[in-house]
Formats: sequence, C-alpha cells, structure tokens
Amino acid sequence: MEVTAHRGFGEAYPENTVKAAERAGELADRVEIDVRRCGSGELVASHFDRVRVVSDGTGRVRNLSVGELAALSVQGSDEGIRELEDVAAAVPSDTAIAFDLKQPGVASDTIGLAERIDNDVVVASFYADALWEARDVDSGIPLSYHFDVRLDRNMTTARLLDCEYVSPHWSLALGTDVVDRAHDEGMKVEPWAVASSAVADFLGTEGVDSLAVTSPTLTPDDVGRLERARVLTEVSSVLERLRGLGR
Repeated sequence: MEVTAHRGFGEAYPENTVKAAERAGELADRVEIDVRRCGSGELVASHFDRVRVVSDGTGRVRNLSVGELAALSVQGSDEGIRELEDVAAAVPSDTAIAFDLKQPGVASDTIGLAERIDNDVVVASFYADALWEARDVDSGIPLSYHFDVRLDRNMTTARLLDCEYVSPHWSLALGTDVVDRAHDEGMKVEPWAVASSAVADFLGTEGVDSLAVTSPTLTPDDVGRLERARVLTEVSSVLERLRGLGR
C-alpha cells in the first residue's frame, strides 16, 4: 500500500512549503501539493485562498503577488507560500507528486510543469471541470477524483474521466461500498485525510491501494477490538456530518 503525504505531511511540517516537500519526499511514495493561481499570475502551492488560515498574513492568494506570498510565514515557520515550481523542485525525482488543483483554469500550466520534471505525476481535484481541463490537455495523464458524498454521481464522473484513482474521505471508504465499486471499475482507491494510525490500519484491511496521510508517523498498525470499535463509531459520526454538508 502506497502513502501520499497530504499537503506534504501538513501536520508535521509547514504545509505545502519547500521544507514540507523536501522532508515528505524522503518518506512518502507521493507528495501532494495544492495548486492555486496568485494575483500576479503564477501558480503557487496553497490549499486555502485566504492566507490567514495558514500564515501571519491577510488577504487572498488570488489577489496577492508571488512576492507578497513568499514573504509570509506559514504556520510560524520561516517558510512562505512559494511558486509551485519551487515546491515541486524540492521533491526528490524518484518520489511521485500529486498536483491537487484547487480551482479550474490551472490545469494547462500545471501539466506544463509536470512535463518539465522527472517525477511521476498524478493530477487530482475535487472539481470535475478542472480534471476535464487536464484530460483535454493530456489524454494520458493519471487523474484522481476527490469524492464527496454523492457516490453514484462521483463514480460516473470518474469513469468518464478514465481516472486512475478515486479519493473518498476515509469515512466513506469504511462506511460505504466505494472501495469495491472502484475496484470493479479498475480504479485504485486512496482515502483522505488519514490522521489516525487506527484508521490507517482499518483502511489497510479494507483493501485500499494508497493512503493520503497527514503525518509521517501514521502507518497501518495492528489495533485491538476496542480501538476498531472506536473507529467504527467515528465513521458513523463523520458520515452523518458529511451527508449534512451534501444536502
């Protein structure tokens, strides 16, 4: 089972930064880097549009220049929000990269970068439009579709896109038949964002192909029955919240 460093192991290192890419690239099979376009037009590595969520700054990525973003302090570190190319360059060439498109309109430039580096690349997104853009640019590039709770619709979209991966929230991987359905369609399953060793272990027993984990310490381990029961209870709770968001 492969491990993807979610936001560059964002619970252990300042997320989506050069430092995170360097450290995570030494430990994971794949490093996830989020992609947005900033106010001066360059692609930058940031999950959030509002920079205050992860930094000492204010404003939005879409309105700030690449220089202004680089000058920020991400999660109290000396790392700023950097150009996508800089963060990707920090990942060792023998470690794969998952470029997670956080908005439409960035696929062409992202794939252009992918063609200039030696790393294997997967293009991922919650946005079907962004993945269709990627598919139009490169008919052969591996795609990963992040699922919400609308599994039937999501599965149809993933099939039409010819995705290599589907990426449901970990609770959906445990609480629904999405793993079997994806495997029946010939697609791999990578649940996100795993933040518990118990959840990682449980997902391993369900036959998932990869895990998007938040810390390098989270690997599948043997856990007892009480811990498994706790995870199942958590699954039910999370599924209810996700269904509420889907209404």
